[in-house]
Amino acid sequence: MALSSAHKDFTLAPRASTAVSWLETWLITGLAIGIGYWLMPADPLMVENSFPWPVLAPLLLGMRYGFMRGLVSAVLLILALIAYHRFGDGLYPEMPASFIVGVLVSGMLVGEFRDIWERRLERLDLANDYRQLRLDEFTRAHYILRISHDRLEQRVAGSDQSLRSSLVGLRNQLRSLPRGDDPLAALAEPVLSLLTQYGSFRAAGLYRVKSGAAVASPLSVVGDTAPLDENDLLLRMCLKRGELVSIREELLERGEHKQHSSYQLCVPLIDTEGRILAILAVEQMPFFSFNDRVFGLLSILAGHIADLILSDPQTLQLQDMDSQVFSQNLKRSLSDARSHGLDASLYCLEVGASPSREKLLRLIEDSRRGLDLQLRAENQRGNTCVLVLLPLTSAEGAQGYLFRLNALLAERFGAGETLESLQVKVLAHDLGTASGHDSIRHFLYSECALNDQQVAV
Repeated sequence: MALSSAHKDFTLAPRASTAVSWLETWLITGLAIGIGYWLMPADPLMVENSFPWPVLAPLLLGMRYGFMRGLVSAVLLILALIAYHRFGDGLYPEMPASFIVGVLVSGMLVGEFRDIWERRLERLDLANDYRQLRLDEFTRAHYILRISHDRLEQRVAGSDQSLRSSLVGLRNQLRSLPRGDDPLAALAEPVLSLLTQYGSFRAAGLYRVKSGAAVASPLSVVGDTAPLDENDLLLRMCLKRGELVSIREELLERGEHKQHSSYQLCVPLIDTEGRILAILAVEQMPFFSFNDRVFGLLSILAGHIADLILSDPQTLQLQDMDSQVFSQNLKRSLSDARSHGLDASLYCLEVGASPSREKLLRLIEDSRRGLDLQLRAENQRGNTCVLVLLPLTSAEGAQGYLFRLNALLAERFGAGETLESLQVKVLAHDLGTASGHDSIRHFLYSECALNDQQVAV
């Protein structure tokens, strides 16, 4: 699965190191002063001209590098003006105040607007990263649902274990590991066995990845495998691109693949955040399995395995898979709010006993937007709670969600009906202004009356 996407390609200007940007600041400003003196020795800064062209230096540097470089360039021009005034043999006998103020304001104003837009673009980049992350999760889940059970059981003759049950089995094994154990080493054999079941490998090895390179010692092997070739072209491409790579089918048909690589297929175990945990290097597999459908299955399956192994241990102990997914996304939203200032809101809709309780719960679940997450749980007060996580949503946007929900209630249950009239208690928590994990725990465990077996933070 590709790690890059179009939304990461924009920048205000080509990036330059701090030293290079400062060097360009001095050189461009000095060049502007020098060209002015060469063209008009009697008025090198063109103060008396119809337009002071040297002011383009702080404008350009402010636009390219921001406030500080624009300010420094403007100050250099003003220092040059003072030097001409004192030591220029009659140049600029009077200090032009309008020129000084104009140069300073121009450099600072352009630089400040440049910095503002860069911060906005960074926030958009973070928001798009989150959407891409959720899209990858959805794609994997959708693919698993599509090809699991019947179709996989038909492909794997004699097997009574579906793909979903295999993943659940791996999760249970991971949960039972003692704290401190290496989960990848402990589960290497069942992981390779599961991948082999759907790829029909004859010779393959599972290797740990550290610092972007595969460790030569295999975690588990199937069949007779040769020692790992760390310089193999296919292996290096897989680690560099972070996605499944294979030999071309026509080379495999002609038996010429050995000239290019010792492997027919390399599959990275990479999670939704782009961390490569291990790599599967396949030396031999049947030709009938060498197709895009199997490759897609292996890629998705390897991603799910990586997500499982790299899961937060506290979240992994939750019994319900929905609780795990909700808790992971809640932690991610809390981290984004604390580290990057991204807004997020959390609602707890506590539904009391009423004749229309089930209809009300279904309506709340149907009101979910594309990026929202919901989790239903029974709290200690005996009521049903629906936790609604609204990523990238400020407190004002969250109020819009409640307004839309009340509009749906009035449409479904009659005019004048609201959450309050239908005995729904609304508890709200703004993750963007929260003080941290203690605040969210107090909200979940004290105000909402839930426990750490239902949602973990």
